[in-house]
Amino acid sequence: MIHLVCLTKSYNENDFKLWYSWHKSIGVDRIHVYDNESTVNIKKFVTGKDTYNKITGWPNQWQMFSDILNHNALNMNKNDLVMFFDDDEYIWHNMVKPLETTLYNQFKLLGCVLVPQILMSTKDFQLQRSKNLIEQSYYRRNDSSNQGKCILLYDSSNEYDFTKEEQNEKGHVPFINGMRYSEVVGSDCSKTTYGLVDYNAPVRLYHYHVKSADDWKHKIERGSAACKVQYYDSDITKDKWYGKYEIIDLTMLNTAKKLRLV
Repeated sequence: MIHLVCLTKSYNENDFKLWYSWHKSIGVDRIHVYDNESTVNIKKFVTGKDTYNKITGWPNQWQMFSDILNHNALNMNKNDLVMFFDDDEYIWHNMVKPLETTLYNQFKLLGCVLVPQILMSTKDFQLQRSKNLIEQSYYRRNDSSNQGKCILLYDSSNEYDFTKEEQNEKGHVPFINGMRYSEVVGSDCSKTTYGLVDYNAPVRLYHYHVKSADDWKHKIERGSAACKVQYYDSDITKDKWYGKYEIIDLTMLNTAKKLRLV
């Protein structure tokens, strides 16, 4: 079974609806939404056996994720797949086989797989946007390596820790029994939260980090779930992932059309 955990402070109903519908359409079994005081009603989109939890105040994201795993808050079984994605991050797979099969095939020796992010935006930075993320942003950067998110093969006998910092990196990929070590999709292994990006991998993570000036304003105002002090600069041009969106990548858009989501 595939569990997807999302901690969000949503301000755009349509964005969340598309994100949620996407992951249900491609084969995620359970989506667990932790709503940190969203300004719009996203609860109405969470249906079936998926779960919705209201979080007030600063959520302490990395400790929260550690607790979810160590306390088995999702009632997971051994070898269930667990992913932690934001609502502007989309897992994609080639649909040759079911998502669960494709994800399991990424595990060779370790219980943690790293999927480096593929950064998507518009070619020219927009002040506002009138479309959803997938239809608006179909240009990508050509980073050879990037930070990513993990997919875990759950085992209740493990101790998971997202809070430990090493090499100035915390979160994203947990330390498991004291070690942070993951298999990178399409590459080898990593002891950090970064890995080489394979743009032809059967599993990819598309991240819409840079959206528009208006979206960035919302991001700054809502603060960070990972630390009490906002670490993003209000000037988006200072962000390390600003600019250089020069390559047309229609992977997400074409798949969304095939799934009749856009």
